[in-house]
Amino acid sequence: HGAAEPVMAVNVLRQCALALQKASEFNVVHRDIKPENIMLATNGDVKVTDFGLARINNDPSRQALTQIGITMGTPLYMSPEQVEGRPLDSRSDIYSLGVTLYQTLAGQPPFDGENALAIALRQVQEKAKPLATIRPDAPPELCRLIHQMMAKDPADRPADPATLLKEIRKIRMDVDQDWTDVAGK
Repeated sequence: HGAAEPVMAVNVLRQCALALQKASEFNVVHRDIKPENIMLATNGDVKVTDFGLARINNDPSRQALTQIGITMGTPLYMSPEQVEGRPLDSRSDIYSLGVTLYQTLAGQPPFDGENALAIALRQVQEKAKPLATIRPDAPPELCRLIHQMMAKDPADRPADPATLLKEIRKIRMDVDQDWTDVAGK
């Protein structure tokens, strides 16, 4: 439905990060974080769904057989390492969540193309247009964090969902606006 209010985006980001943290505790990588797999209730509750592509990262030999060289996911939201068929961890889900939040605020995904391959290549090779130029009303901390989540190198992203949650807490929001006001619009 177009671009969302920043307070809504932060609400979705925080609750998705909590879900990813819980999955990470069980060594689960979702591998298909995208808007269609994030359910939003009118009361502000957010649920991450469709763990159909999820992997448990606790057996290195099995991971190598089933993951390296195999690309699964949705190209609009796939991390560069996922596109390239490299091993994945929770930072890949953080990237996909960053792309999803970018779209939430911008009203469109950061990368597009004529086909899945073109989009996948852009995920690997290009940086997204600065979100702050598209949404100057969004808190600068939020824009910075989303771009950090979308860093091409996993080492440049938040290390894990717990670290992401710590960064989310640093985002300053307008205290006069709350989720229920936004959800009612």
